[in-house]
Amino acid sequence: MELGLYLMLRTETMTHTDKTAGSQRYTFTAVKHYLWVALIYTVLIFILTASAATRQEYHLSALEYHVISFAVAIPTLLVWLAAFIGYAKVREYAWSVRKTPEGIYFDELAGGVTWLAWSLPVGTIIPTVLNAIANNHPAFHNASIILSNYLNLILALIAFSVIAGASRGLLGSVKMKLSLSSARFLIMGFLLLGVLYCFFTFRRLDLSSLGSADNPYFLPVWLMVISVIVPYLYAWFMGLLASFELTIFSRQVRGVLYRQPLAMLVGGLLTVIFSLVALQYIASVEPRVGHLVFNYKLALTLLFRLIGGGGFVLLALGANRLRKIEEV
Repeated sequence: MELGLYLMLRTETMTHTDKTAGSQRYTFTAVKHYLWVALIYTVLIFILTASAATRQEYHLSALEYHVISFAVAIPTLLVWLAAFIGYAKVREYAWSVRKTPEGIYFDELAGGVTWLAWSLPVGTIIPTVLNAIANNHPAFHNASIILSNYLNLILALIAFSVIAGASRGLLGSVKMKLSLSSARFLIMGFLLLGVLYCFFTFRRLDLSSLGSADNPYFLPVWLMVISVIVPYLYAWFMGLLASFELTIFSRQVRGVLYRQPLAMLVGGLLTVIFSLVALQYIASVEPRVGHLVFNYKLALTLLFRLIGGGGFVLLALGANRLRKIEEV
């Protein structure tokens, strides 16, 4: 009997250990990916051609330019680390509830958070390379700005659309839907965001000629509206809608022990969505110039990146607590 009891306890311990190790593999993989991404970006900062415009404006040597660029990048690197750990923890929780009715939606949510996390380094490293090419080949400058803008737009569309699909599924799993008052508040907030965005953007366009590309975006007005403004507004609406639906879902979950970490996860995700919308908003109404400029835009960009990093930390803590509850 004692032998049987010992074997049963040992089997349960091994099962729990295997379950924990199976879920935590996502964190190990994410950290490994982060180290590679951080190394690549750091190397690029020091080996790519320094911007002549920035060096001339601030009277910097090539070495001073690279050192300052790295110093500016340190907060960004820290935010990336928080983002990668954050999406790994959400994936771990999704793995732990994969056999539940909501498991498929949490897995989809984890996929959306993964897109959000990867959009940060991808949306920074590729434009950095494009800008460096433009520094050596000025004729490529316009194309580098256009490609960078479209890259960040595509990443935002994918991430917010995936998260919106997951939030709709989770809300449907508890037989809930957006109330009329919440829908009105969402629409009013979105209209305010959209009107201000269009106002600031149109100020930089020559509306007297819809075919003119003589603007900081280097796109004709009609193409700018169809392929940039409208898709960004759609992506932001998906992000705002997902935020409302996830908030409603977190309030409908039974059990204080489960509801509190879920609220942390949702709160972290809302913070991340808010920060990314703010960053995309700033980058859209204040067009890219392709080189480092020390102004209020840089300060706001770093601020909202750090806010997003805090959101990823909160998201990771909430997801980690939820996973531990499931593994008990």
